[in-house]
Amino acid sequence: MLEILLNRKVLPLSLSSLISKTGDFAHDVVFVLITIELLSADIFMMGVVYFLRFIPYLFLGPIGGWLSDIFPHKNIMIANDILRCVVTFLMFTTYISGLLNIYILIIFSMLMTAGRSLFQPCFRAWLPTAIDKKQLPAGNSLFQIIEDVSSISGPLVCSVIIIISDKAWVLLLDSISYFLSVILLIFLQKNPSSSHRAFSLSRVFFDTKLSICTMHRHNKKLFKVIIGTSLCVLFTAALLRYVLPASILAIYGDEKLVGYIYSIMAAGTVVGGISYTFIIKHTTPLQLMKSWMIYGFMFLLVSIAIKFSLMATVIFIALLGFSGAIVDISIITNIQSLSFKNEMGKNYGLFSTLANTCESLSGLATGILSVIAGGFAFSVMALFIAASAGIMISKLQGVKE
Repeated sequence: MLEILLNRKVLPLSLSSLISKTGDFAHDVVFVLITIELLSADIFMMGVVYFLRFIPYLFLGPIGGWLSDIFPHKNIMIANDILRCVVTFLMFTTYISGLLNIYILIIFSMLMTAGRSLFQPCFRAWLPTAIDKKQLPAGNSLFQIIEDVSSISGPLVCSVIIIISDKAWVLLLDSISYFLSVILLIFLQKNPSSSHRAFSLSRVFFDTKLSICTMHRHNKKLFKVIIGTSLCVLFTAALLRYVLPASILAIYGDEKLVGYIYSIMAAGTVVGGISYTFIIKHTTPLQLMKSWMIYGFMFLLVSIAIKFSLMATVIFIALLGFSGAIVDISIITNIQSLSFKNEMGKNYGLFSTLANTCESLSGLATGILSVIAGGFAFSVMALFIAASAGIMISKLQGVKE
């Protein structure tokens, strides 16, 4: 892993990722706090906002994957970091001036999602162009550790800024982090274009439909990885993004504690990322779904502990982060290792589209469930994660690894 970190080809993207994701994780915390503030902690309406926030993935996910397989990754990543830098700065200025309302917040969040949906396929597809296939698990572990370190520093920085000043300045920090990321990405090695085909929206969606059909017939393991993970995300995303912080605020009433809890979770993910190559000897679809099941049960323990003991909550949150790192690395490694040549970006774009569609629907599902199940919604959604993974395990057991 150290060899990959010191690789001159990988270093600019590593540093760019560390800086921009620190801003991202700080942004994620403050976005939830601002949404709670604007909606007076209405869980159902927060679910609606969360749904609308991820709508761009439905349209731009396939486009991001298609562009990744056709054009240089470097150019696309720089363009989308510039977009997110500008949008975050505008969010900062409207909030600090008192002009930000829930409708403007939704528009800004959708633009951020648009940038992310075009950026991520290139980010994930770039690594296999720079290192050998046998190094991919270690390379993915490295970037997972970078993300996890950022997920510690981001919420901590957010908490410190809130203590010293105001939530608005967290948004300015995020904008600056994107600006620095763009500078670093300029030094990234440019991969050659795969084709000179002109962009065609109809061609993108035709290719996406064809890829799904081809994958279902000829790459069943990858198909099950994408479908199974997307199903688990349906019951995970909203819990992680806003049900958990809303529960912390409802029970303990401290905004700073939200940042601290997420930093503790991130500490667990760092340990998980470092440990991955030691405890997972062979990354497979079946191993991934077993990891998802464990993750669901960890969430269930958090949902119970949070009502009775802060100390127990901290312990289970750290374990949740550990198991989450195993899941995240396994997802990316499976997609990379199971994808056919020249289909990496397209397959990741397809995965991003389905997973993030489920992520947006997760907000609505949790909002509706909160109306039906009340205080038990947290625990029920956690059980659904484990149950979904269990269903996919039973389907995968008949597929030869």
